[in-house]
This record gives sequence, C-alpha cells and structure tokens, in this order.
Amino acid sequence: MLHFLLSDPSTGEDKAFFVMMKDFVERHRDGVASTDDFRAVANEHFTKSPIGIRYRLTDLNWFFNQWVYSTELPSFAILYTIEDQPDGGVIVSGTITQNDAKDGWFMPLPVGFTLGGNRFANGTVADYGASTPFKIKLPTRPTKVELDPYRWVLSEKTETK
Repeated sequence: MLHFLLSDPSTGEDKAFFVMMKDFVERHRDGVASTDDFRAVANEHFTKSPIGIRYRLTDLNWFFNQWVYSTELPSFAILYTIEDQPDGGVIVSGTITQNDAKDGWFMPLPVGFTLGGNRFANGTVADYGASTPFKIKLPTRPTKVELDPYRWVLSEKTETK
C-alpha cells in the first residue's frame, strides 16, 4: 500500500517508492531501525508524492495508525453511473462504501478505467468513512470501471457494482 501511496496513480510511475526505500536503508545501514524510524522516512517522501499533494496530506501517521497499529480489515465497494456530457466526455459518479472499519477510516483508493482501443485511465478517490460520493470526468465512455484493479489496497473484499 505504501508503494501505491508514493506512486503517481495517473501514470504508474513508482520511482519515488524505491527512492524512499533506498533512503531508509542508507540512513539505517549497519544500525537498528524501528517502525517509527521507517515512518519518519516515509513521511518525508510522502509529502512530495502526487497523492500527498492532491489530498493535502502532510504525513502518513493516519496510514500507520490504521494499517500498522490497528486490526481493522475493511471491505470496499464502488457503485457508479456514467453520464454523457455535451463535449463528448462523460462524468462517472457514484459512491464508495466501506465496511468493517472505524468511523473516520480514510484511504485514497485507486480507480481504473478501460477506455477501449488499449487505452486506460487511472485515478483515485479519497474514501473517508462509511460512504464517500465522487465524480470523475473522462474524455470518453469507459468500457470498464474497477475499484483497485491492481489490488494495491489490503481489504477483506473489494467490489465494483
């Protein structure tokens, strides 16, 4: 999940994750490192990531509190509709729901769109709490919409409806 959070969801560019891991190893080579040491290095790199910038997140403390220091295992589902626009594009709108997590559970979730002709688009929805509405504009009607198509986010179950 950290790999996803430090990557650029729209392009798939993931160099920042490996830069962060290398930085962590270099700082703690031949020494002892704790989870908090790792979190500190990850925090520094995350603030510069596309997801950190997009959602104005200044650290990964929320992530570690939920996924490392807690035991919840949420399920996620996306329910959507597609509305044609006058300019030829479409609006994909709907709701992301989550179950089996504490109130206020937050996670940027990847959403993938198959546009046809070997074209794909990827985005994220910042899921917060039991139900999160979203709207995403696309240049053309997708033939497929999928929540977390590459299974980046740990979950009990992930569904697209």
